[in-house]
Amino acid sequence: MRQDAEDQFRHAPRIVIVCALSIFIIFGIRFSFSVFFAEFVLVEGWSNEASAAIFSLSMLCVAVSAPLAGLALDRYGPRPVFGLGVLLMAAGLALSSRANTLTDLLLAYGILDGCGVGITGLGPMASVVASWTTPEQRGRAIGIAFAGTGLGSLVFVPLTNLLITLFDWRGAYLVLSLICVFLVLPLMVIGLQKPPTPPSRPGSPLTNRRVAWRILLRQPKFWALVVVGLTAMGPVRSLTVHQIAYMESAGIERTAAANVVGLAGLLTCIFFIAFGWVSDRFGRAAAFTIGACGLLGAVGMLVLLPAVGDAVILLPYALFFALGEGTRSSQTTALASDVFYGQGLGFINGLMGGMFGLGAALGPWLVGRLRDESGSYDSGLLMIVLIVLVSVLAFCYVARREVGKQAPYHVAPTNIGKPAG
Repeated sequence: MRQDAEDQFRHAPRIVIVCALSIFIIFGIRFSFSVFFAEFVLVEGWSNEASAAIFSLSMLCVAVSAPLAGLALDRYGPRPVFGLGVLLMAAGLALSSRANTLTDLLLAYGILDGCGVGITGLGPMASVVASWTTPEQRGRAIGIAFAGTGLGSLVFVPLTNLLITLFDWRGAYLVLSLICVFLVLPLMVIGLQKPPTPPSRPGSPLTNRRVAWRILLRQPKFWALVVVGLTAMGPVRSLTVHQIAYMESAGIERTAAANVVGLAGLLTCIFFIAFGWVSDRFGRAAAFTIGACGLLGAVGMLVLLPAVGDAVILLPYALFFALGEGTRSSQTTALASDVFYGQGLGFINGLMGGMFGLGAALGPWLVGRLRDESGSYDSGLLMIVLIVLVSVLAFCYVARREVGKQAPYHVAPTNIGKPAG
């Protein structure tokens, strides 16, 4: 164990940086779907429900592939697993550039790209970061890695809008595919490595990479974590998919809307890091609850937007949305890693990633369906509020059960910001 601890000191900063850069590109591409969504609805003339179904099918594939990727990570390590994921992403985006119908996009973007994102997603990525870090630094480390999502939104949403203007949406998909092949693939295959095997707890339901399902399924905290995973990202992704179309329907020009989303991405990057420190210092529940309040504030700004009719109100929207985005996935995976450390982090966080995907599949689709049926986003926004409240209750239940428990593995904390070596 001493050698493993020394390995963590030496390699943790590099692992976190590589994961952050990879997430920056992968989720920058993923979040750019809101621009494609507006193009599908307003230019191609497809319904909100049908267009959101592309993203929802993709997230269903994430829900299936992420737990499988987690199991594979526990066995084979990140290089072969993430390499396969990036290749699937690139293939899905390339085939999307050749799509002529909604069905073509469902197969290419929905299935192929969705499986790739599930394999390289936040849950599997968090398991790698958590395996190289200790409980005292885990919130900050995952926050730094996940900050790449905010920067990705800042860069790729406006970039995608520009690419669509220059080459149309099919050409934009082709460019994004090439970015995966020539940037993400070598970064992850060369920059990552298999983490040291953590010590297992006696009687663990996840010992030696084998799952004792009867023991695991009897644990209330396991099921509460499943609820947290299911409700964590659905509200965020519902806003991610529909926000630009919603803003345009309220009279906001698309370029201005894309810039607001980009600003939210920058703020998200800051909040991921800041609230990683908050969770390490004051607890995961405090950080998650503050973020949930921010997400509710973002919904409130959208409710006010049609009445105000001024893009200025989107500035606090960007702030509130970023607060929510910057605390949900990172705090959920940090809490899951605290609870099940040394018990198969790949599987547990892969399962969290799968629940993220399932919630993110259902949320945007339901909001789109409610919008088509009622002609208004009001009922969809109310649904988002209710899901956020459920997520807070489940998260605090798990966090409270962990208060006062001794962490299963401790070494002296290290500074993630220091260079390796």
